[in-house]
Amino acid sequence: MSQESITGTLARPSVTSDDIIVAFGVDLAYAPHLATTLTSIVANAPGAHFHFMIIHDGIPDTEKRKIEAGAKGQSFHWHEITDSRVLAFETRDYISRATYYRFAIPEFAPAEAKRIIYIDSDTVVLADLRELWHADLGGKPIAAVWDGGISATEFADRWQLPQVELGYFNAGIMVLDLEQIRAGGLFDQAVSHLQTRWNEFPWGDQDALNLLFWDNWTRLDPAWNCQRRMLVHLTNAPEYSTPEHMRATGRPKIVHYTEAYKPWLPKAWHPLTWLYFRYLKRTPYWKSVNQNAETTPVKLLRHFIRTQLTLSRLKS
Repeated sequence: MSQESITGTLARPSVTSDDIIVAFGVDLAYAPHLATTLTSIVANAPGAHFHFMIIHDGIPDTEKRKIEAGAKGQSFHWHEITDSRVLAFETRDYISRATYYRFAIPEFAPAEAKRIIYIDSDTVVLADLRELWHADLGGKPIAAVWDGGISATEFADRWQLPQVELGYFNAGIMVLDLEQIRAGGLFDQAVSHLQTRWNEFPWGDQDALNLLFWDNWTRLDPAWNCQRRMLVHLTNAPEYSTPEHMRATGRPKIVHYTEAYKPWLPKAWHPLTWLYFRYLKRTPYWKSVNQNAETTPVKLLRHFIRTQLTLSRLKS
């Protein structure tokens, strides 16, 4: 993503060696869920200082203050994206255009930043992110967790790539070696792929990133990206991970509400829904989200019980 393509500010605030840089790409619709994610991050990392880098397409100042409310004392840096290439990407199914905003990370990140954690906003963080921040990338540009709902075998066949077991990663949580990504213009290449081959990437930016980084990424403990298919056995859909994978790993460190089963939707089902509402309650969005989700005290109690039962089956 060249500087010429960005017409917004390129100001890059400095960071200290103690700052943990965490980036998000978000639109106004996801403001309550970003606030929930941020609250969970801060609650589980006492004493840490975060540099939150939020790339958006025009979130009003009033909403920014509400989003920041649950993460007091942290540094927030808001970057409005105006790259016409990225803004031209369409929402497809439940993949919103905001997911492509992550490609602006190299432009907006502090100049001295060597690595960054990227996290989707449909997540709850249950562990200290300082542990993830210090993960060993093994010299690779990206560390991530494999995707439990997409076949690495089929992806490799489609693109004539070497077969790698569980070789397709989920791009919702990544640790990025920013120096390598900047030096190779790698995210810019991903944008170009999407521009020219849009219909060949059913999973959008995630497909483009997997094509670019095939067999060139480090595997994180799956607990850092606990996806729905790691918890629920599906009889009517292909599975590339199972609840047994998650039991062998242990309790989740980040719950990622993948697919269309978001806890804030009225009829969506997820075995760890209560964790979302637990941290939502610490944000200014509690009332509005519950209203939209059509929750009741009884329904919330059921979420709580189901979540506790699910966690009890996972080793500590």
